[in-house]
Amino acid sequence: MIYNPIIRGFNPDPSICFDGRYYYIVTSSFEFFPAAPIYRSKDLSKWEFHSFGIRDPKLLNLKGCNPSSGVYAVTIRFHKGRYYLITTNKNNYGNFIVWTDDIDNGPWNGPFFIRREGIDPSLYFEDSWCYYTSNGVIDGKRGILGCYINPNTGELLSQIRLLTEGLTRHATEAPHIYKRGEYYYLIMAEGGTGYGHHETVMRSKNIEGPYEAREKSALSHIPRKGHPIQCLGHADFIDLGNDRWVGVCLGVRVPNRALRHNLGRESFIADIAWDDEAWPTMGDGGLIDFEMESKYIDMAPFENNKHFDFSKDIAKQNLECLREYNKDDYSLDKENKVLTIRGRDNITMPLSSPAMLLSRQTEFIDSLELDIKTTSGCGGICVWYTNNYNLILRITENVEFTVERNVHDLSVVVNRGNVSSLENRVSIKSDKDYYYLYLNGEEVARASICNFCTEQTMYGTFTGTFFGIFAEDGISSFSATE
Repeated sequence: MIYNPIIRGFNPDPSICFDGRYYYIVTSSFEFFPAAPIYRSKDLSKWEFHSFGIRDPKLLNLKGCNPSSGVYAVTIRFHKGRYYLITTNKNNYGNFIVWTDDIDNGPWNGPFFIRREGIDPSLYFEDSWCYYTSNGVIDGKRGILGCYINPNTGELLSQIRLLTEGLTRHATEAPHIYKRGEYYYLIMAEGGTGYGHHETVMRSKNIEGPYEAREKSALSHIPRKGHPIQCLGHADFIDLGNDRWVGVCLGVRVPNRALRHNLGRESFIADIAWDDEAWPTMGDGGLIDFEMESKYIDMAPFENNKHFDFSKDIAKQNLECLREYNKDDYSLDKENKVLTIRGRDNITMPLSSPAMLLSRQTEFIDSLELDIKTTSGCGGICVWYTNNYNLILRITENVEFTVERNVHDLSVVVNRGNVSSLENRVSIKSDKDYYYLYLNGEEVARASICNFCTEQTMYGTFTGTFFGIFAEDGISSFSATE
């Protein structure tokens, strides 16, 4: 059985590879740093967080990065002992590659710049050559571009050319190439990464084309109105050997009848079937469900995510910051399981890099409970989407608390009061309708999930919701509740 999604919470644009020991999936991270989270599995059945592919600030500049800019879709490939990540930094310099010969310990080399234009780059390896694809524009025509490349330096080795304008010519992106039999297969996402998202496929006997298209989508929930899984697309396929194929893709879980989602785009998996005419389809005729039979994968149901582990190094956890990570802001006492944060900026200051650690919300019904000690300034917890969409509980050195809500361009303090000491228990709870904040066991605020949904935002941002801890203009310490 398969239980979807396999990587839950904000983990879009999955790409997969196999190095002979482990399968690896990498997902997008946008304005958050470290970037390009990598997950690992021995047999596709259980996925664990492995590392971030880009955690060295020298490899990535996100200063001043707007929400939903930064690191777009990442492709991961393994070839002749080397691991490659190719991605786009929309914040400034476009497409680039980083690579390592040791995915466990690094270092990652680069960045090796390719070109500014286009997004969703990918690499295809065959023998001693490598072919690069991305979307983009040539001579006024938008579609999928390709050329030969040196993947170790980013140097283009042939003229870049238009492979196809796509089947629908609407947001044609996320190209990947594979070879099966006599054909090269080019799969693409089209329709935009919302409710018109779907996957199309073309093929050619020459990697540079011309490519013929199949009219039927290889993956689509567009006809499946009302289904709790929507927006499927941005797929990546992999041959497990002996012509056994599976694919990963992004999708969203919709919490109710309204077309909106707050967890972000997540990673799904399903078998690939090839028809009598050698065309691929993902899942059950292009459909994906939460529970599916599989010829190749045997999974166990999921366990809830633990958001913060104060006995484990921060660098080994799937925790992110906004734009930059300053290690001097965080001090971890693993023996006593206490994390101390030294803050400067207000966390809602536009385009800033505050002292804040963020953990992905992975389920509609989710929770976080911590003890906090405010030494100076203020600290607290938050439900975070962007600087303009959040719910924040602060406890100050003056033994006071405030609850702030930010929606669009409106900032409001919805509750305030006193606490009996600077040591307090704080918690976040969520369901399919609301987020709730608690202080010492009493509810102090709630906010509709609508405030954290892609469909409701000013600029159509498309990340996901986090639970966060932070400090501002002082020091706060956090520990797990017993």
